[in-house]
Amino acid sequence: MLSAGLRPLRHRTFRLFWGAGAASDIGTWVQLAAIGSLVAASSGSALSTAMVAAATFAPQGICSPIGGLLADRFERRRVFLITLGAQAVVTTVIAFVVGGGLRDPAVLSLLVLFQSSAGALGAPSLQAILPDLVPADELTAAVALGITSWNSGRVVGPLLATALVPFGAQWAIAANAVSFYVLWFAIRQSRSRFRPATRVWQSARRELVAGIDALRRSRGCVTAVITVITLHLVVVPFMGLIPSTSRALLLSHGGAVTDASVTSIAARLMSAQGVGAIAGSLLVANLVRRLDRSTIVTALLAVLAVLAPLHEYAPSWIVTALLVFVMGSCVAVVQSVFGGVVQRDASPEHRGRILSWYQGMNGLAYGIGLLGLGAASDRYGLRTVFVGSGIALVVLILACRRSLTWASAVDDTDADIPEPIIAAALS
Repeated sequence: MLSAGLRPLRHRTFRLFWGAGAASDIGTWVQLAAIGSLVAASSGSALSTAMVAAATFAPQGICSPIGGLLADRFERRRVFLITLGAQAVVTTVIAFVVGGGLRDPAVLSLLVLFQSSAGALGAPSLQAILPDLVPADELTAAVALGITSWNSGRVVGPLLATALVPFGAQWAIAANAVSFYVLWFAIRQSRSRFRPATRVWQSARRELVAGIDALRRSRGCVTAVITVITLHLVVVPFMGLIPSTSRALLLSHGGAVTDASVTSIAARLMSAQGVGAIAGSLLVANLVRRLDRSTIVTALLAVLAVLAPLHEYAPSWIVTALLVFVMGSCVAVVQSVFGGVVQRDASPEHRGRILSWYQGMNGLAYGIGLLGLGAASDRYGLRTVFVGSGIALVVLILACRRSLTWASAVDDTDADIPEPIIAAALS
């Protein structure tokens, strides 16, 4: 059943990059669980918790396009190694300052911002390498395996954080630093070189503009950007707010709110979400062989519209975990589908920049969504906010189904889209 989803692992270089990335993803989630729970327990603010999570993803909005420019100008493996080394150094600094007693959400967010900016600069180079590692008919499966790696880290990392945080949050962050060093040395072993399709360079500004223009000309890429940005604004932030959800569960049952207790509940919920995401990302390759992509997306958006409010009304962490499992699976399938659409439709000469704009806008939308939902939750409560998320998803589904071009763009049933429709969609 899952053989199609695992097919890219037949290729040795892909296995090297994917396996090393999986180790780093575990470390990243160890840190996210540790710092998020630390801030949630000490501040009691959903906005402060969201601020730390937003610092992890929002830099993509600015740094990813620049990273895309680097990916289309220079040898991509070298760019990735340089930025990965910077992440390792900054993460080491974070571990030392947390060990020294730092708890201020603003300072922690700033440090995480520097760390994530380095990652966002290197990510487009890694993504642009992907089509050179697998055949074209395995791209969707390769994208899904990348999400599987990320979400495997989401399962293992928080559980590891639960074991490390009682000894001090700095040890969880140090584990992330070690994972970056492991990834750096693993990628360094590869002798392959991944050069851009063209060596004709314009000014940086013109090349960045050329990337967004190439994206605008691709109907599939435009559709993916608009749909996924909306999803990241209104519902995906439930992931970053899991520590706040965990704190609310403890308070509702009279439990003591400490770094360790919040981390314990948050780790279980993050792991449940990660297991669901793994299941979804492994199944997506088989789903797209049997159903239209547009049908898959709208069905899963409908499921999310129902579960978004329900997961905040669950009577226990076990029920919450079951709901979060399904939500994680739905989000992973939708992200894999649209990731495959962008890889499918991005022009080879602009691939790095198109992927960087796509990742950047999604990361920025997620950061904005986190801050917006976090601030609204402090004022109105998590339950009210996620009822609003469910309503927003219903509006998104109706807009997609009423569109004359959305389904055909997702399914690639027509090669052209009128320029006025593109302009209207991006305005």
